[in-house]
Amino acid sequence: MNSSREQIEQIKERLDIVDVISKYVNLKQTGKNYSGLCPFHSEKTPSFIVSPELQRYKCFGCGEAGDIFNFVQKIENIDFVETLEKLAKEAGVKLIKKAPNTHLQRLEEINKKAAIYYYKQLRKHKDALEYIHERGITDQSIKDFGIGYAPGGFGLLDSIQKDSKYSKKELLLSGLFILKNDKLREKFFRRIMFPIRSSSGKVIAFTARVLPSNKYGPKYMNSPETPIYQKKNNLYGQYESRQQIRKDDLVILCEGQTDVIAAFQAGIKNIVAPLGTALTKEQLERISRLTKNILFIFDTDTAGQQALEKAFVLSQQLSLNTYATSTSPYKDIDELIKHEPKKIKEVISKKVDAYTFMLVNLLEKRDLNRLEDYQKTVSWMERMLSFVVNPTLSSFYVKSGLNLTKIDLSKKTAQMTRPKEEVECGRSPIIPQDLEVLFLQELLFQKDIEIDKNIKLKYFFNSEVKEILRYIKREQNLDREKILNKFDDNNLIKNLLQESIFSFSKEQGSKDELELLYSSIVKNYFKRKETEYGIKIASAEQMRNSKESKKLLEEFQKLTNEKRKYEENSRL
Repeated sequence: MNSSREQIEQIKERLDIVDVISKYVNLKQTGKNYSGLCPFHSEKTPSFIVSPELQRYKCFGCGEAGDIFNFVQKIENIDFVETLEKLAKEAGVKLIKKAPNTHLQRLEEINKKAAIYYYKQLRKHKDALEYIHERGITDQSIKDFGIGYAPGGFGLLDSIQKDSKYSKKELLLSGLFILKNDKLREKFFRRIMFPIRSSSGKVIAFTARVLPSNKYGPKYMNSPETPIYQKKNNLYGQYESRQQIRKDDLVILCEGQTDVIAAFQAGIKNIVAPLGTALTKEQLERISRLTKNILFIFDTDTAGQQALEKAFVLSQQLSLNTYATSTSPYKDIDELIKHEPKKIKEVISKKVDAYTFMLVNLLEKRDLNRLEDYQKTVSWMERMLSFVVNPTLSSFYVKSGLNLTKIDLSKKTAQMTRPKEEVECGRSPIIPQDLEVLFLQELLFQKDIEIDKNIKLKYFFNSEVKEILRYIKREQNLDREKILNKFDDNNLIKNLLQESIFSFSKEQGSKDELELLYSSIVKNYFKRKETEYGIKIASAEQMRNSKESKKLLEEFQKLTNEKRKYEENSRL
């Protein structure tokens, strides 16, 4: 009996690669080889070469290469088994399939019969059908995904045993039954049933969702792991989406079955979801056979963003090209499509690489002018980059981070770009908060504690300092003891005031020093705001949000005008 390898070689011997490819590409002989326009990317000058001697092809434009099996699989958007069957037919080779594993085959039969039973039951139970329709699932989707209903009782057992008899052991191994008082009972009761298909289309398990009226058990319940089903190796929609994933050269990975179904109804059919568990490396490996490009669209809550970070880390082990986008203000794809079905395509078109996407979200919650936030951001960036094994991807992410934050990690050194004059003088820039504390301290050293009307508190950053300055500006005839009593519960202010009271007898503050400090504080305010706007504008541009980018640029222009006016008044 021929082995699979022998049959493949037999097909290759009978089919000439030039003849096979000529059915799809207009080839012209150039010496020993043939050339033509590559069918896998747009080009005007032929860079696609076919070698009859090697029985292989290569495109020197996009890098695609392989034998007749690689070519037909890619050009037809079919899997290897389908390619093998197609070429075997052309070559006149009769494929000899391995004898199936009867034990596994019988478990597949049980699951298939269960799927048919559940599908028929759905039409018989109006409450279940109405609930599915209320969730926005159409009759076409019910058919395409084989959605059904498990009423419970003994109907499933009777249906499965009707034509063939299965042993108690086989029925328990299927995951559809449990043993109670030494009798078989259905595992799923009053639940919507979503069949889970293998890559080849066989029903291997189910996801079951309770009806709102059913208070028994968890909201979602999956089949247990069986000899034909392991959660870590499978994805919901892997069979239904396989052709479109190959065609688009992109897979969308979301969080749940309803997201997948809603996306299909909106015309997005290259989408899959994990099965009631966190994304696994095995699932990514399986999907990477179809494409190396993965777009993550996870829930917009904290858990969803944490899942994105873990997914990015796992993907880097396989050198996958990872992207991300957001359904905000909606929680997930299902909710977005319910409210704005046409917007899903726009959301997908705005995808950006996952590293940049996560960094932009991180920066929205942090202020890089704060030392703690700065250090946390650097730490996060270094940690994420440590998982990237592909040098090209690593270089891209470093450049993206530099563009957004001005933090250069190209040599694994975390330092903010510093002004030229500070580098030349060898000085470290003073943290803005320190200047404001010095200003307050200097003010408390004054003989008369009062704030000049020209001093604007909007330029101050430290909230504690700001609070006491507001109090001083508002009140009159203040002395240090009154201020200390007012802010007695604030340790930072208390220590500062006590120090000023102790030192006052030795030294008196200078109004000139106060003005110099205020001038530095204002300069730092503009520098800080310019940095903030730089990050926000770069983030908006990276996220392709032109509306937000325009708004931020207008705000930045106002800031620039305000800065210019301040500098002009300062010179007067």
